[in-house]
Amino acid sequence: MLRDMFDDARGSISVLSALTIVAVIGFSALALEFGNGLLQRVENQRIADIAAYGGALVYNSTGSTSSTSSAVGNIAALNGLSSTAANSSVVSSPTSDGNNAVKVTVTTNVPLYLAQLIRANTTMGVSATAYAEVNASAPGCIIALKNSGSGISLSGGTSITANNCAVASNNAVTLVGGTKITTKNLDYSTSYSVSGGSSIVPPSGTSSVTYSKTTTTDPLSSNSEVTGATSRISSVASIASPSVSVTVPSSSTTTSFTKTGVTGLPGACSDTYNSSTKIYTVTCSGTATFGTITVSNVTVTLNTSSGNTYNFNQAWPISGVTLAGSGGIYGFGAGLTTSGTTNLPAGTYNVVGSITLGGTTTFGAGTYNVTTGITAGGGSTTTFGSGTFNLGASNSITCGNKGPAKESICNTGTSLTFDGPSTFVLSGGIYNGGGASLTLGSGSTSNSYNIGKAGDGNSINAGTSQSLILDDASGSGDIFQTAGNITSGGGSSLVLPAAAEHDINGNIDLSGNATLGAGIYTINGYFAIGASAGGTTFTALGVTMVVSGTSTVTCNGVASSAFCLGAGYSTVKLTAPTSTSTLGSGTAGLAVIGPQSSSNTSVAAFTTGATNTQVSGAFYFPNGQVTMSGAATLHDTVDSGACLELIGSQVTLSGGSATGSTCAGLGTGSTGTTVNLVQ
Repeated sequence: MLRDMFDDARGSISVLSALTIVAVIGFSALALEFGNGLLQRVENQRIADIAAYGGALVYNSTGSTSSTSSAVGNIAALNGLSSTAANSSVVSSPTSDGNNAVKVTVTTNVPLYLAQLIRANTTMGVSATAYAEVNASAPGCIIALKNSGSGISLSGGTSITANNCAVASNNAVTLVGGTKITTKNLDYSTSYSVSGGSSIVPPSGTSSVTYSKTTTTDPLSSNSEVTGATSRISSVASIASPSVSVTVPSSSTTTSFTKTGVTGLPGACSDTYNSSTKIYTVTCSGTATFGTITVSNVTVTLNTSSGNTYNFNQAWPISGVTLAGSGGIYGFGAGLTTSGTTNLPAGTYNVVGSITLGGTTTFGAGTYNVTTGITAGGGSTTTFGSGTFNLGASNSITCGNKGPAKESICNTGTSLTFDGPSTFVLSGGIYNGGGASLTLGSGSTSNSYNIGKAGDGNSINAGTSQSLILDDASGSGDIFQTAGNITSGGGSSLVLPAAAEHDINGNIDLSGNATLGAGIYTINGYFAIGASAGGTTFTALGVTMVVSGTSTVTCNGVASSAFCLGAGYSTVKLTAPTSTSTLGSGTAGLAVIGPQSSSNTSVAAFTTGATNTQVSGAFYFPNGQVTMSGAATLHDTVDSGACLELIGSQVTLSGGSATGSTCAGLGTGSTGTTVNLVQ
């Protein structure tokens, strides 16, 4: 029995068969599941490639990792996956050329069916990764647009540094005399040449420079902000000086004050007399027009009050007569002069002639209508309260030994201050010189300026060795406009107000220190700092300059300059408005806009001594050459978010000058793609 049982092999064959069948089923299941995994990996790779490329396009245009992640998630969802199945990050490109890349990993779980018979897992994770390189062919940030002439030209130890963007020319690129261009991409239309110890090198971390023989499109040729800003020039060119007219009624009656009585007193007035103090107190209601006033051995106090009018035909002050009270309307038919210590009440002042200031004077708040303006001199210190100042132009031939005059405000005293908020309507210009300090709109951000031009063509002349400040005009309805030039002398300090629009029918030509408030400056002429005489600092933050070039200046030897910077300005900071700026947001990213007519080829010159010029924004001279010489420097390190895009018809550097940009580029560079799928 026992032997029979061992000799019978039928049972063992059945066991072996069962074991074999299980193994075959297991291997078949694994093969089937592995095949499904391979198919899913191919699909995941397809989605990863698409998502990486799309994400890189978004990152290249926005620089935002959150926007990139959102785009990658959306692409995954559009391809039937959950948005969380695709994860993105910005990393160094696996090509090791120094560029960034968007890395996308797509992970899905493949369900296990037959394999569950031999293992506990119910799913298998499948991943695929792709890299899309950003800026493989970068847009240009230093661009020469003209298709004839020199294109981009460097000589005399100069340099251009553009680590993150292309240097692009629609003509030749020429380097001689120990010059250097540092860039990832050099785009040229005709040729490039390097000689005399010069070089074109890639930035640190990039293995080589990419050379592209191609044309470069003007990235701002159809920009709506440029078009909108330059369209304002025609209206600015029509700005004229405002006119001021003042009439003061007169009387032929003589008003006499003596110890024995008063004769000729206007009918609207009554008087009382204190014999012990010898003081007449006069009170009027309605309108009182005085004739010639004479005072003999007494004094007169005129009590004034709101709603009443007091007209005087003779020059003020009148000996022995004092104004007391507030809020009246005062008519002076032969001017007003102060000396010593003078306090004048609030009210409306109608002055035929001028207000001439001496000593220490305080005027109350109100309205000042003056036919021939305000003149301060002789060490005077004057403060006007806030109000409206309608000032005509002076008849004087000179103002502080400067001629021809015809200013509305001539200040050669010690200090002249107009409190704000105030409105200034000036037929002539403003002159401040001789060490004087002048402030308009003090303490307020809501002032308004309509300034005509003086006999020398200037609306604002900061003179020399003093301070001229115009406080902000950023309130609703505030304006800043001039019918003439804005100028300053060496050693001066000029502050212009923040305003949405600064309309200047003339030139800005500065030689001292200056600060320009935020906003758009539309200049129907040229802009120059240090064209001949020098300064130290210039600051203009949140500013766009729109320069017509209808007139030009010789900038330290560079003729026909519509934009000039030189003569010792060692610290210059100019930043364009941002999209979130309160003022000037209509020109976000635009720092300087040059002439747009192809017939106006006036140049932008950076010359002698302009050693620390920092510009953030587009510097756009599409029809004029940008020239740098005399060790001038131009770069964009104003702040961490700064970005300079320098665009001219030609770009020429000589004499040790240098320019640099940290931007990723503006508009189009070479015609190649800016994103490549690299792995």
